[in-house]
Amino acid sequence: MNRPKKTPVRPPKWDAFHFRLPDSRDQLRLIELFKRSGARTKTEYIRARILDEHFRVVTIDKSREDFVRRLTEFTAALNKIGVLYNQAVRAINTYHSPKTAVVMLRKLEGYAADILRLQERVIALTESFRTIDR
Repeated sequence: MNRPKKTPVRPPKWDAFHFRLPDSRDQLRLIELFKRSGARTKTEYIRARILDEHFRVVTIDKSREDFVRRLTEFTAALNKIGVLYNQAVRAINTYHSPKTAVVMLRKLEGYAADILRLQERVIALTESFRTIDR
């Protein structure tokens, strides 16, 4: 006697599903949404959309990117100036006479003023970005 075949509860792992997007506008929209989603592959993105899983949307703001780049450059320059300032003060105090040290420290005061101007530029840049962002 032949037994009736059981229908599987879950489809086998090798089942594949294919679909087409004949409209080029739909294709471009799918590619754009895929790029913004942050998914590693198109399959991962489509699977998340079909199964209603959560995914993130990554947006790149060029003005913020430029702001962060410039702020990073200012911070690096400020750090470099601060390190060199400390090294110079240490060298002056260690290797020079008090009279020479006073003269050199006066020159370093000018460099300290440069540091303050750089910090003011950073603050002005941040405030201008805040007004643009709003």
